[in-house]
Amino acid sequence: MARPTNRRQREASRQRAQQAAEARRASTRRRQRVIAGAVAVIVVLGVVAAVFGSRSSTTRSTTSTTAASSTTVPARTSSTQLPANGIQPATVAMGATLTGPTPCPAEDGSSPRTTLFAQAPPTCIDPGFFHIATIATSAGTMTVQLNPKLAPQTVNDFVVLARYHFYDGQPVTSITSRQSFTIGLAFTGEGADRAPGFTFAGDPAAQGTVLTPGTLATGGPAGSAGDRGQLVVATYEDAAGIDPGVTAFGFMLSGDEVLRAVDALATQSGLPAAPVTITSITVTRSSAIPG
Repeated sequence: MARPTNRRQREASRQRAQQAAEARRASTRRRQRVIAGAVAVIVVLGVVAAVFGSRSSTTRSTTSTTAASSTTVPARTSSTQLPANGIQPATVAMGATLTGPTPCPAEDGSSPRTTLFAQAPPTCIDPGFFHIATIATSAGTMTVQLNPKLAPQTVNDFVVLARYHFYDGQPVTSITSRQSFTIGLAFTGEGADRAPGFTFAGDPAAQGTVLTPGTLATGGPAGSAGDRGQLVVATYEDAAGIDPGVTAFGFMLSGDEVLRAVDALATQSGLPAAPVTITSITVTRSSAIPG
């Protein structure tokens, strides 16, 4: 009787083994399906991230390009499209007169406004250092770096006049579209035709010098009557047409909005379409000039 029992036991064991094997195979198939699903999700998420990342990068690039284009040079206006006539700039009353030697003005701007000098000033700046001129106007503020190594006498004379408030209230007197605009001299009163009373010694420009946009220069060739404190600010692509004899002595670090605002006031007559005036000029010593 033992053998049938053993057969039944073996058959039962075989069935249990088959069931266990089938259960393992089913479990393996389930794990594979889960893994495949997870991989699919990861792939989909990766594709989505790549697409959105690309779109984000494109958006950032577009934004950057837009920001850069907001500071580009304004579109050129044909000279025939400019207003025919401008306005005659208002004149400014003369300040105090110095009859003796010219003392160096206070660096903090506390010297009284003086517009007529009997003698040219001594050297009042350290020629081994850059100087920063902050030129406040009714159209905004320009910051200009002055380089005494480039034009030592011109920078010195400008700084002296600025610290004596010589330019306060001076108007933009003429504008050449896309090229430059001129500041002063629009004084009225006794000695107005002689202000500031001395002619800049000047620093003649090197042969072939061409002014670039943002350059601050004197109002005439070195040593000329027009060089007595008058200023020229180069604006845009036609700046190369400025008289090459003028003395460049500074370059604008900031103030694009002023160039745009003033250039937009150009007329066919050369007079500004609306008044723009200098509010104040402050000058501070900056870093040492290399070399």
